[in-house]
Amino acid sequence: MKHLFILAAIVLCLSGCKYNDDYLAPRLDQTIAYFASATSYNRTLIVGEGLYFKIGAAMAGVKENPKDESVYMYISREPLGGGKELMPKDYYNSSELGGVIEATIPKGEFLGYFTVKMDSLKFLNDPESLSGRYALPVKLVDTSLESINTELDSILVTVKYMSGVDGYYLYESTVKKEVGGSITDTKTEKYPNESDNSAWRLETKAPFTVQVSPAVNSSANGVKFNLTVKGSAVTYESIAGQPVVEADGSNTYDSKTRDFELNFKYKDNQSEAVYHVSTKLIFRNRMVDNFNQTREYLSYFNK
Repeated sequence: MKHLFILAAIVLCLSGCKYNDDYLAPRLDQTIAYFASATSYNRTLIVGEGLYFKIGAAMAGVKENPKDESVYMYISREPLGGGKELMPKDYYNSSELGGVIEATIPKGEFLGYFTVKMDSLKFLNDPESLSGRYALPVKLVDTSLESINTELDSILVTVKYMSGVDGYYLYESTVKKEVGGSITDTKTEKYPNESDNSAWRLETKAPFTVQVSPAVNSSANGVKFNLTVKGSAVTYESIAGQPVVEADGSNTYDSKTRDFELNFKYKDNQSEAVYHVSTKLIFRNRMVDNFNQTREYLSYFNK
């Protein structure tokens, strides 16, 4: 009898309990504007890929946005601490962004933006623009929504730039050793895997200049030099305390594939041997604001 009662209760529940999707409904009792990012974040601008970026606020409290909404923001000019400095006003379109800035959250969407456009001449010619020292503090001050989340109403956006060829590159090389004017040894080498030890590092030093550090497992390991890349043209610059590096044939950069064809030579200061290096650098990836942009990812935008 007890078993029949339990069975009846189960059947009653299954037949009388209707599936309820109320839990999918928003829990907030009003619409709220807020900054969805952390209280501070970095924006790295890539030279040659557009020196502008967007700052935006979000809305919460609804599953669907049935109409245009507005958020109003303000770029503060109060001094900053923590090693940060206000972005100079003439480095960006401050005349357009003075006072309160209105951004629209379009119908059907949940984010509203305004655009910061850099003055490339002034921004890129300041060494501090590479350091991450400059920042823009932004505050939400008003909205057409019902309220503002006061715990998420401010952000500090740090802005810097990165050369368009900054990144990690795999390699395929031919290295010739010259002693006393004669080639005494020739060898070919290729990256054994795609680890960091098998990648040449090109690190930004100026808008069009990178410092080259050859792969740990390559013959040129330990030799550092600078490359300046403008269009497809490549020029060399030696670094103080390093072997003198000179062009030794044609040197080109292909912006479509992001690969290099390099031919250079350098002298071993200890053995007096001269090394002639012909290498193809094959773009592997770059890191932009902690986002790994791979060859495949960037190839999508090169179509």
